[in-house]
Amino acid sequence: MNVRRAFFIFTIALIGAFSGVVISDVATAGDESHLIEVFTDSQTPALNNGPSTTVYIVDRIDRLQQALSEGLPAEPEAAKQAALQRFQRMDAQLSSELENAAKGLVQAMQYGIDRYPAIVIDGKAVVYGVTDVKAATRLYEQWREGGEKL
Repeated sequence: MNVRRAFFIFTIALIGAFSGVVISDVATAGDESHLIEVFTDSQTPALNNGPSTTVYIVDRIDRLQQALSEGLPAEPEAAKQAALQRFQRMDAQLSSELENAAKGLVQAMQYGIDRYPAIVIDGKAVVYGVTDVKAATRLYEQWREGGEKL
């Protein structure tokens, strides 16, 4: 599946997203490592990231497509060539950001994440509607211990 198709599928899944906090299990197998994965967009930064935190900015591909499309000629072949030239001039940082977004979209699909922001904890549970890693971890611990209903 190409990245653009993955982004499209992920975007469709985001329709109807809400901003409340929700915790749910994610279907994963295996590794018991303590990893935090934050899925967010460029307008909503992740907070309190630690060394075991990976932050995915999932809207970066869409933003690149918009930038590549801006001011293109009306003739299709000329537009194709102009977009290709712009893409070839892409710097290392932009390339890294696109790789991060693509990895994030694939990982989100594997976890079954249906909206963002979302924080996946230990590959076992997802906390929706939060970008603060410490707050999400506290909510997860409360949920695991059967404490407060969320």
